[in-house]
Amino acid sequence: MFRKKTEAFYFPGQEIPLQKQDKWRYLDMTTRRQLKTAAGRMGFIACCFLSVYALIIGRLFYLTVMHYEPRSLHMETKSNYTLARHNIVDRKGIILATSLPTWDLSVDPMLVKGDPQEIAAKVHSALPDIDEESIYNKITSNAGFKYIKRNLTPKERSAINWLGYHFLAETKGEKRVYPQGNLVAHLLGGVDIDNIGIAGIEKAYDTELLEKDVQLSIDTSVQEMTRTALVKGIEKFKAQGGLAVVMDIKTGEILSSVSLPDYNPNVPAGKAGKERFNQATLGTYEFGSVFKLFNTALGLDSKIIKIDDIFDASKPLKLKGAKAIEDYRGQNRPLTVTEILIHSSNIGSAQIGLKIGWENQKEFFGRFGFYEKLPIALPERGQPQYIKKEKWNEVESSRLAYGYGISVTPLHLIAGVAALVNGGVYHAPTFIKGGNEGKTEMRVISEDTSKKMRHMMWSVVNWDLPDNAPIAAYAVGGKTGSRQTLVNGRYVEGSLRTSFVGVFPMTDPKYIVLVSYDDPKKVKETKMFNTAGWNAKATGLQIIEEIAPYFGIKPITELKQPGYIERALERSLAHKKRK
Repeated sequence: MFRKKTEAFYFPGQEIPLQKQDKWRYLDMTTRRQLKTAAGRMGFIACCFLSVYALIIGRLFYLTVMHYEPRSLHMETKSNYTLARHNIVDRKGIILATSLPTWDLSVDPMLVKGDPQEIAAKVHSALPDIDEESIYNKITSNAGFKYIKRNLTPKERSAINWLGYHFLAETKGEKRVYPQGNLVAHLLGGVDIDNIGIAGIEKAYDTELLEKDVQLSIDTSVQEMTRTALVKGIEKFKAQGGLAVVMDIKTGEILSSVSLPDYNPNVPAGKAGKERFNQATLGTYEFGSVFKLFNTALGLDSKIIKIDDIFDASKPLKLKGAKAIEDYRGQNRPLTVTEILIHSSNIGSAQIGLKIGWENQKEFFGRFGFYEKLPIALPERGQPQYIKKEKWNEVESSRLAYGYGISVTPLHLIAGVAALVNGGVYHAPTFIKGGNEGKTEMRVISEDTSKKMRHMMWSVVNWDLPDNAPIAAYAVGGKTGSRQTLVNGRYVEGSLRTSFVGVFPMTDPKYIVLVSYDDPKKVKETKMFNTAGWNAKATGLQIIEEIAPYFGIKPITELKQPGYIERALERSLAHKKRK
């Protein structure tokens, strides 16, 4: 049985506490209403604070536990900073040049507090590659904003932040990088510290790169194969340098352009040297006997000579007021036009040139753009050098017939030879996929002349090439040229620039390769010869043998000889007997 709860007992004089229902008994109604209103508001505010704290705690829980991602400089800038400069890519989209987000460190000298010498020492400890005196001079300068270092590494940025100096400011920027290193250095060029193009494609397309990617015609795989072969060749033949170019004959698109020595564009440029010079687009050279192709094509196209004509190369050609023209290892007999090319006869070519006449020569070279810079989108464009006279005399005309007296860039040469074999249409070379900058197209010779040139150039390469040689099955045609090196207007005895231009397949020409060496030496492997047939041709054929399968060019199992070699030999022998 439960006891009923009794009321509390109080002694006499003891204060009786107010009960809950008595708390408001001695307050008037107005005060009561005000207190109740205040209590309600305080409760509402407390609920709001609790809700905010709950949201914050919930968000922190989500970020740190449910959705954790490591912080990095790249992630921080990815959402807050848009890179200004776009990519340069090759014809297949492989990145050749790109930009990465970075940070620049600066100081406002007016805000610096503390001992400048101590501050400079601490900043130098965080950035050891920056001279301490230079840092001191910047933080004590009377001028305003000063950069201390551009493009901080994450490690450097962390070290600077730990110093805790409020007057050191970080600003977001970007750094240009070249993932392929030396591979396409001359073509890409570079940018300055403010990411403004100063050379190559970077300069030529400086504005466009702020809006979109730029796609080149270069194929990185072909560039790698070409450069590797040229590096080996320079080492093998102990040359001072060299160049190699691969071009699509039907479009003029440059698929590979190598100039050695080269450099790493990711390393800050020091004193400009030979490695910074782009031989393929800026250098101008006398290519010697390769120019016999143009001399022959002109003679055939103008119908001044025929392919079976015979010229006497049995003795040196003497012209008034000039040294007699001789052949290097000459045949010392009459030669047909085809044989003149096969044996690279200066005597025969000079006679063809004299028969053609200087007026025709002058006009013909102009068709190929040999007097002007090429319309390529590069600032490094060479200006051809030629005889700037209204009329060329016999000596000049004869020398031009075998490549003396006119200097052009390798791109001039390769584009010109391409026109001789592609059906007779000249395509200006271009480094942009689709040919954005080189729309120049014009017929320079007839299709019939082009066909004859293909046959003769095939004969030049294959007359002494074994039938079982792997390269023979790709039906390569071409021409070599060896020219004394020209230094300060004088020819250096024994020093040569050797060149080879090769086209394949001659049954349906698609690609053309140019290789040129600067001062290759006489080595045992070349039987102590240093002419083009021993070095430039060897490297050119090697490049073709490597890139032909890449392009899907299949070997020709049964290749019928054009017959010009046999016919030429028969005619020359018959002519010799008659004499």
